[in-house]
Amino acid sequence: NKASHPSQPELNWKLVESLALAIFKANGVDLHTATYYTLARTRTQGLAGFCEGAELLAAMVSHDWDKFWPQGGPARTEMLDWFNSRTGNILRQQISFAESDLPLIYRTERALQLICDKLQQVELKRVPRVENLLYFMQNTRKRLEPQLKSNTENAAQTTVRTLIYAPETQASSTPEAVVPPLPGLPEMKVEVRSLTENPPQASVIKQGSTVRGFIAGIACSVAVASALWWWQVYPVQQQLLQVNDTAQGAATVWMASPELENYERRLQQLLDTSPVQPLETGMQMMRVADSRWPESLQQQQASTQWNEALKTRAQSSPQLRGWLQTRQDLHAFADLVMQREKEGLTLSYIKNVIWQAERGLGQETPVESLLTQYHDARAQKQNTDALEKQINERLEGVLSRWLLLKNNVMPEAATGTTAEK
Repeated sequence: NKASHPSQPELNWKLVESLALAIFKANGVDLHTATYYTLARTRTQGLAGFCEGAELLAAMVSHDWDKFWPQGGPARTEMLDWFNSRTGNILRQQISFAESDLPLIYRTERALQLICDKLQQVELKRVPRVENLLYFMQNTRKRLEPQLKSNTENAAQTTVRTLIYAPETQASSTPEAVVPPLPGLPEMKVEVRSLTENPPQASVIKQGSTVRGFIAGIACSVAVASALWWWQVYPVQQQLLQVNDTAQGAATVWMASPELENYERRLQQLLDTSPVQPLETGMQMMRVADSRWPESLQQQQASTQWNEALKTRAQSSPQLRGWLQTRQDLHAFADLVMQREKEGLTLSYIKNVIWQAERGLGQETPVESLLTQYHDARAQKQNTDALEKQINERLEGVLSRWLLLKNNVMPEAATGTTAEK
């Protein structure tokens, strides 16, 4: 689990909370997302966040047990056990309680009591240990309650606002929905209403107020999520668009998420791309680094290594001047033979010309000739390791030399040969 793995950095709980709200808005509330939302709220808001999440879970479990996802009992048990373990560790180790937290503790205890009562009523092979959280909150409440303030009249005037719709006046028709009163709190009954019932006007007003408050909270959370999206997600999307502008980047993105619609376009982009595109990107990076960190020793060393590597590769690309000279000599020899056809030529002169031609052709082999040799060796099932290494070195040298020439940087080998000539 990434949340507890020691090698992972601290999770962005604000982002987890905003993503959970986005799922609620798109697909409705499910148990899996609700437990993550509660954990995130507990991490960011402490007891108040845990109280809010517990009341949300209590509303789901007590009112919509037969509706929410997942439907399987074992899956629900595993999720609630995970919720008990993770939030229990936070409450016991990272949150300190004071007497001013008693209203939130009362609300949290009531919500956990509803969850535990419902879990005892439904058929499960193994009941989740949510009562551990309930016992912890009960013990915390008893420890913080003032010993001398047990006046029930003052308690009767205390109103605890909860996220769960729980009218105070109308009696419930189902005995299992009645929750025993907590010390210092009036008796509160939880009622599940269907769409066909007509609740009293006072209950409708109270429920509407609660719903408006809940919607306002969601709206604020959506605003925060939008700000986080603009701050974190939007720059990533812009970077992804820049990656798609290059043929290699677009192909990499396509391989991560293949789409048949743009398959042909991505292939054509690769065909239209210059073979020196990666090296040209390196030259652009070097210019940007030089303009941004001109005094940096690290930048200067890296740029120098890059230039030296390009020049070394370019030097390995043969000039083929002997091959060109041999072609010229053979052409001149053919013209001479035509001119002196009637005069006659000595055998030694012909041997000398042919020997010089063979020597010039043997010094430097064109890369196309190496490819032909590689093809023939593969056809004869011979070992081609040496040829592969030679071809790769020649291609790297040709591309590096071509890049340097395009950028008006003459390779040393070419410069030296030209000067000598």
